[in-house]
Amino acid sequence: MSDSLFTTLEGDYPQDSDAFSISAPTIGWSIALLCLVVLIRRQMKREQSLTDAISSKDTINQPSFTQALQWVSYAKELERNKQYEAAVSVYDQGLKQHPNDFRLWHERGLALAKLQNFEGALVSFNRAYELRPDNGDLAHERGDTLLQLGRFEEAIASFDIYLRYHPGNPHVLADRGYALSHLERFEEALVCLNQVLKTAKQDRTSLTQAHYCQIEVLRHLGQFDAALRSSQKAMKQYPDEHFETQHQFIRQQMTERIINQENHSDKNN
Repeated sequence: MSDSLFTTLEGDYPQDSDAFSISAPTIGWSIALLCLVVLIRRQMKREQSLTDAISSKDTINQPSFTQALQWVSYAKELERNKQYEAAVSVYDQGLKQHPNDFRLWHERGLALAKLQNFEGALVSFNRAYELRPDNGDLAHERGDTLLQLGRFEEAIASFDIYLRYHPGNPHVLADRGYALSHLERFEEALVCLNQVLKTAKQDRTSLTQAHYCQIEVLRHLGQFDAALRSSQKAMKQYPDEHFETQHQFIRQQMTERIINQENHSDKNN
């Protein structure tokens, strides 16, 4: 900007004028500086306007809706902007008018789960479940929440409800197998996890989770050869450091087991 202004000034005044040969650059830089200040002030005003707009949304001066679906739609728009706390507040306002609306309770639980507030999410899901115990998706989401809280027995029960409506769902079967493994019900877990590995050809996330958990279950059952074979297959299918670490740990356990067996044999002899 300063170069163009300086060029223009040079064209307007004689080159051999000592007075203007000194003052022209000064005027050019002054104008450039003034332009820069104006631009900075405009940018600051834009940023302040954006901050004020976001702040006004956070205070949620929402209109007074009359239908539950209107509250849901308004809150979902806030969620799309990642304003989850504001969305929860909207759901709360809606529930004051419609305390028995399944959608409001359900969506409130989902928003709280996004905030990692799993206790609060479970309260909402439980209320929604009282209103609609036959909703399969709710059973899945409620099960995931219970899993996050480490309430594995309840999570499995909720997953079982979902599987009545959607048998063979790989994601839920993988989660169910994970919950069973934490309860040390390894044989049952293995059935779930093997089913995922046989059927979930397109769901890479569920496959990866199920494969890792299956190897752990085999290891806990003392089936080290099967665990090692499964681990080798997993490393080829999903190059991942977690599988490599798991593989090395299994080999170490197998070596320690052989050494212990040899020491026990020497003692007996």
